[in-house]
Parts: sequence; C-alpha cells; structure tokens
Amino acid sequence: MNAVEAWDRLEEPWRVAFELAWEAFAAGTIPVGAVVVDKDGAIISRGRNRIFDGVPPPRQLAGTRLAHAEMNALAQLTPDRRWTGCTLYTTLEPCVLCVGAASISTIGRILFAGADVYSGSSSLAQADLATPRPLNVTIEGPLDGPLESVGAALHLAYFAQHDGTSALVETYTSRRPTLGNVAARLLGLRNGTLEAALAELG
Repeated sequence: MNAVEAWDRLEEPWRVAFELAWEAFAAGTIPVGAVVVDKDGAIISRGRNRIFDGVPPPRQLAGTRLAHAEMNALAQLTPDRRWTGCTLYTTLEPCVLCVGAASISTIGRILFAGADVYSGSSSLAQADLATPRPLNVTIEGPLDGPLESVGAALHLAYFAQHDGTSALVETYTSRRPTLGNVAARLLGLRNGTLEAALAELG
C-alpha cells in the first residue's frame, strides 16, 4: 500500500491531524498536528505546533517551547468536566510533556502516527511512577503503513533543515537511517499541498 492509498483509507481525525502538521511545516514551525475526538468520533478540538509562531488562536499557546500540537489541542478542553471518553490523535509519538498534559486533562486515550525515537514517551503509560496517582491514559501507536513514516519524517525534516548536527538528527540517523531520504523529499515538497506530497512519495 502506498501513501496515497493509505491516505484514502484514513479516518477523518487522522486526516485533520496530518493537515495541521503540514500547515505547521509550511508555517516554519515543527510539523506536528493533533486533534481530540469525543466518544462518537467527532472532533472537538484541534492544535498544531506553534513553538515558532507569533500570536496564537484563542486558548492556544505560541512562541514558547510549550506550544506543542498536543498541548494546543488539550488547552481547549474546559475544566468543568472529565474527558476520559475522548481520544487524542497526534501525528507524532507524544513526549513527556504531552503525555503528562493528556493525563492532567483527563483524556483517556492517545493514538499516535509516527514513532519518535528521540523523545517519544509512550512507554510512560506502563511505567510505575511510584506515586499514588496513576496516569490513567492508554497510548497506542505507531500507525500501520506508510503514514507512520510520514509522521516521523516530517519531524526529522524540520530539524534536519534547521540543525543538521543536533542530537535529534543523529539519533534518527542511527536508529532509522532510511527515514532521512523521506525527510529530504518532504522538504522539497513543502510548498505544495499534503496530498501532492503524498502522491510524490508514492
């Protein structure tokens, strides 16, 4: 199955999350997108990475290293109820910050597309934190098929362009050496649409 076929079969929350990641990529910030869906699968909030953005939309963060896609999706959930029946979809395996934020937000489940071999923290869901308060969030991923590579490669592409000698790039190069080619191709395609890029990836 190629990337276009995988895209055609993708559920709507995944599509929106990837479109948000592509929007972040085009805006010059780290390309990660996230959405929260309710128990019926309806999208109730959306967020993208805005670390290097200016003014954020209402109830979101920008211009700070806390402005992760997941944080921006979660920040829109009101504190007047618990969100345990909801699921957070994200294009990249969440880091420690975002796993913790999902738990504090009372989200019951996280699904991620691309594995993050540098700072992915999905294993926290099974960790014994030696505290009485459990995380109470299940984390599932990565996504099967070629869109897993797209989610991870978008992340790598940003850092390869902006700091090719960073620890993140070195970690990806050693642990996922074939991903660099996908990341380089995405960099060359970022001025077009996501759908056009997926067609070029084949």
